[in-house]
Amino acid sequence: FRKPVLSSLVEIAMALRESAQVVGAASPDLSFPTAASSSTASPSSPSGEDVEWDLDFHGLWEGGWEELLREDADQIGEAYQASILGGILGAEEEKEIADEIEMNEGFKESTGHREVRKDKHKMSAKGLISNFVLTIVGTTTLGLSSQMPKLGWILPPLSVVMGCLIVSENTRLVTATMEKLQREQGISILAYPDFAKGAFGIWGKRISSVTSMLALVGMMCTGYALETHNFNFLFPITWSWFGCNLCGHKWWAVILLPVTLAYVFGNPGALMKRVAFLGPFVCILTVAFAWIGAGSSISAKEAIPEPCRSQHVVLPSFSDLFSMGMILELAVVGSYGFWNFAVIVTVPTLRNQMKNPKKTAPAAIIAYFIALVMFLPIMFLGYAGFGNEAPENLVDSMRDSRPMGWWALNRAWETGRLTATGACLALIVTVNMLMTEAIIIPCAVLAVEASFPGVFRRGPRWARKVMRLGIAFFRLVVATQIESFVAMSALVTALFCICNNIIFPIVAFHYCKVKKVGPVRKTIHVLVLLYGVFIMIFGSIAAIQSLSPADEKPGTRLRSDLTPQCRSAFDALNITVR
Repeated sequence: FRKPVLSSLVEIAMALRESAQVVGAASPDLSFPTAASSSTASPSSPSGEDVEWDLDFHGLWEGGWEELLREDADQIGEAYQASILGGILGAEEEKEIADEIEMNEGFKESTGHREVRKDKHKMSAKGLISNFVLTIVGTTTLGLSSQMPKLGWILPPLSVVMGCLIVSENTRLVTATMEKLQREQGISILAYPDFAKGAFGIWGKRISSVTSMLALVGMMCTGYALETHNFNFLFPITWSWFGCNLCGHKWWAVILLPVTLAYVFGNPGALMKRVAFLGPFVCILTVAFAWIGAGSSISAKEAIPEPCRSQHVVLPSFSDLFSMGMILELAVVGSYGFWNFAVIVTVPTLRNQMKNPKKTAPAAIIAYFIALVMFLPIMFLGYAGFGNEAPENLVDSMRDSRPMGWWALNRAWETGRLTATGACLALIVTVNMLMTEAIIIPCAVLAVEASFPGVFRRGPRWARKVMRLGIAFFRLVVATQIESFVAMSALVTALFCICNNIIFPIVAFHYCKVKKVGPVRKTIHVLVLLYGVFIMIFGSIAAIQSLSPADEKPGTRLRSDLTPQCRSAFDALNITVR
């Protein structure tokens, strides 16, 4: 299995190195960053005003559908692969890996590698928009409606809007800082660690690489936990798991282990790139079924007696808003809201794959707002129907044939039989995850190897094998021990994503004195930093507390918040809860 693994690593490593050759051909003054070049210009040097700052949204659709389908569609899989790796490893590591594999495996001879054309790996603005939308929209759609309970109509959607606005501003800051660093230091920023090194030095690069690697590992585990639940919705397993009678998803974690092993030892990225053209269709179907699922809760609510319907609030009361419980709830919702848009680490790599790099920030911002427009209806429709009883996974609410008096039972929306629409949503999201994991997992493997090159890259072969087995079984352990994919997503965001998506972009922009900005913008940046620190601290605490909620079968007892009128309506049915 060594050859497929090396082939996968070669494809990933060479993508960014070839981008470097393209950039070098277009701009001869740019080169791979070195310790010497990173120190040639001080970050505190006087700022220039001629940086990539003004947002020009004109011409983003130049070339039309023909260019998008003829050229950009072929680049989706490759660009996604390169951008994921570019969030973890810098140009120096990419070059070292590619050189090592070429030397040891005869890469050029075995694959027929040739010199890179100047237009290879280049996307239009439309291609970048498509890439970002496909990256953002996916598993997050299933947990959006569960963010609404307790906090009301305004705060959860506002947290998602804030995430969109923050990542839009910070994308602009990153592209402007990149341009200044490349001009003044003469370096080529092909990946996010290069950006961090140029701004803060070697320790900035190390912190960026480690947090990105851990975020990728966390994403890999979160996706697995969600996959196992979705498979159990589609094909329920009733076997007991060490005394747990509601743990069919844990059996699915074991059944799906060979898929993980294939990803860590094989070369799934090549297959993913061949089917990447399906990405837009998967995205559209995911959003459509999520809208249908959330909207169907409104019609299902009509079967609930008026006294038993969940109450809606615009905002929590003032006294509740500043209680510790509500602060933790706000933090975890804010963390999950930002999880949707934590893609800034991919900006430097994708910018270097653009035909017109100056269109990077405008195109990315358009993509963020397209995703926002897709997300908000899921939240509002879900809260209108579910109220405070929304299940964590939207798929779990898409049911019919519920028992009589279901509205008075615990986890009421999770009773009954999964509908065909719910099955389609579970299936399409799972297919989306399996496609993206074909890129994410090999990149995570490569990131771990690069973190300990003496052990895994230059050490004995068995060390690599043991490491890959360790990653596969770590993923299995997490999927069998963690119940809440929403809490896991929020925890990964709070611990690892805030650093590279909020703190580094803002601090680098001001530390490098990229451009003079007014007091209002400076104040906003300070508030955003404080918001990020708030999520890091309180979001982590709240997420850890929510990782494994109480195991309770739906429909086994009456809800604890029933009003006397609702209890009377249930008693009138003359049924017994079992």
